[in-house]
Amino acid sequence: MLHRSTLRRGRTAVVAGLIATAALGLTACNGTGGSGAAPASSVSAANPGSQDGSTGSQGSGGTTGGSGGAATASAHSNGGTGGSGGHGGHKGQSGDRLGHCTTDGLQAGWGSEGGGVPDMKSDQQQTAAVWLKNISGTPCSISGFPGVQIKGTDGTTWDLQRSAKKPESKVLKPNAHTTFTLTLLPSTRADDKKVEPGQVLITPPNEKKHFQLQWPFGGAILDQSGATHPGTFVNPVNVP
Repeated sequence: MLHRSTLRRGRTAVVAGLIATAALGLTACNGTGGSGAAPASSVSAANPGSQDGSTGSQGSGGTTGGSGGAATASAHSNGGTGGSGGHGGHKGQSGDRLGHCTTDGLQAGWGSEGGGVPDMKSDQQQTAAVWLKNISGTPCSISGFPGVQIKGTDGTTWDLQRSAKKPESKVLKPNAHTTFTLTLLPSTRADDKKVEPGQVLITPPNEKKHFQLQWPFGGAILDQSGATHPGTFVNPVNVP
């Protein structure tokens, strides 16, 4: 026959076992280490590449356009024709501030609404116009001098000097355009030292990548590449 104290100890052990079992069940139900919840660090944003507002390399496709304009060529990243380099984004910064227009967000071609087609048979200074169109899909700001390098048919190159005109800033809305001009001094004499343009590399202001345009006007330019004040030079964008 079991002693009463022995029965009491048995009941106590059973109750303790039930309490421990219940506690283990609660831990299994309420723990944070279950497989149903992912750690915060494992949650990734959908399509992360589209969150910076960038538009991709749209400037590489050429289309015809502009009054008297020629087709644009591909944008190249090895331009060293006077552009000073810059930021690649177009989205707004610091409230109303806009990113500047980049080569990838622009197209380029010859001509303008006012003409800008030079008479290469003249012995007087002529004007050639280049248009720049915003194809980025967002507004951007453009100001300053483009870099312009003339590549002769004989392989010579000529980086044009800047005029004394003061640059002006302009905001280009999507599909809007602006122009700049080249002032040219054609060569009409047989004994002139001259450059026969084959291609012209255009680097938008504050950029390193350039457009490569074919020269559509024929003729030749008096070679004054070594002159202090040559008769052929580039004017700033947005300035007539």
